[in-house]
Amino acid sequence: MQDNGSHIISFNINLVDPGDRERTLAEICEDMRTDLLAYPEFSKTQVLLGGGGGGMGGQSTADFEIYGYDMNVTDTLATQLKRELLQTKGVSEVTISRSDYQPEYRVEFDREKLALHGLNLSTAGTYLRNRFNGAIASQFREDGDEYDIKVRYAPEFRTSLEAIENIIIYNAAGQGIRVKELGKVVERFSPPTIERKDRERIVTVSAVVASDATLSEVVEEGQLLLDKMTLPSGISVQVAGSYEDQQDSFRDLTTLAVLIFVLVFIVIAAQFESLTYPFILIFSIFFAFSGVLIALYFTGTTLNVMSMLGAIMLIGIVVKNGIVLIDYTNLCRERGQSIINAVITGGRSRLRPVLMTTCTTILGMIPMAVSHGQGSEMWRPMAIAVIGGLTVASILTLIYVPSMYGMFAAIGVKNARRKMRKQREMQAYFDAHRSEIVHDKLTK
Repeated sequence: MQDNGSHIISFNINLVDPGDRERTLAEICEDMRTDLLAYPEFSKTQVLLGGGGGGMGGQSTADFEIYGYDMNVTDTLATQLKRELLQTKGVSEVTISRSDYQPEYRVEFDREKLALHGLNLSTAGTYLRNRFNGAIASQFREDGDEYDIKVRYAPEFRTSLEAIENIIIYNAAGQGIRVKELGKVVERFSPPTIERKDRERIVTVSAVVASDATLSEVVEEGQLLLDKMTLPSGISVQVAGSYEDQQDSFRDLTTLAVLIFVLVFIVIAAQFESLTYPFILIFSIFFAFSGVLIALYFTGTTLNVMSMLGAIMLIGIVVKNGIVLIDYTNLCRERGQSIINAVITGGRSRLRPVLMTTCTTILGMIPMAVSHGQGSEMWRPMAIAVIGGLTVASILTLIYVPSMYGMFAAIGVKNARRKMRKQREMQAYFDAHRSEIVHDKLTK
């Protein structure tokens, strides 16, 4: 369903495997766009990453949807926005969804003149259609097959403005009237198709994001350009496309993360029968998130849906390491050890299981993080996020969890002692004044 014609050239270029070349697919596409600008013979060029299909293939695009009924106004605004976006850093190509206008001849009949000659709009239109497309006059039969015989004007009598004006239309009385006596023939330019969304006419300006830029940066620059423009009455612009899908995915993942936090908190609170320990473990998860951001920054990877999935995977792993530490520390305290000795013993005893869990997970993710095969661009951010987050979280958890445990446990012991002291004071007061209290009750 792509555009075709004698004036359109289309190439499908197959590259070697990613592991056999030094440049990425996005970099090659950007170099091709630069090279194509040197050919003035091309009025319009477009390079699609990933090939096939519509839109921009597998490359991220910042789409700006322009809503409005007046096509001349929306075309002007789309052209202006395209010109401004091409000068924006991080944009390698900009396309407009509305196709080029096609020249056409339009016959505008005068209804009064048609009525004076005994014609109506339907009859006149049918005559014109038959002159151009042809009317089936008869059928040719040969060897049992039938072929329609169409009769229409020769090309020299239907391809120019004067020829169309001289086409004869017959009324019911058999009188022939030329088209120029029934109306006028004008030359116009019209779009091949009219796009609509939510019952409104729409034209989309798509900006291809360069390999060294992010989608959010391009959208932000585009919003600044729109704020500087004066939109005509009845025209509105909205951001859609990949950015809208990305925001929806981020909202869904954020909701998922909040739900996981709640479920983890409930499970830990039920396991330890305390509301203090769950808070210690929940706050240790933020170390994992900081590790994710650090790993993405140093590897030059953007924060996308796959890296967020990796961050969500870390919640269970990081909490599990903390549960192992706290559970054994509680066991040491139940055996009569002091808080400090229990924390030291628990950390020393559970250091090996925590490191084993961390190392096995990190080593399992390393092949995915360093892979350069097909599809590696999609899965690499998730592996990098897991490796960075788990490394930082495991190191800091071994320091943070015992420290917070000792702090909260000391506060708990102080509160318990204070409560016992108050109970002893109340009991001593009651024993000292027992006779007076009993005398007052008997008197009453």
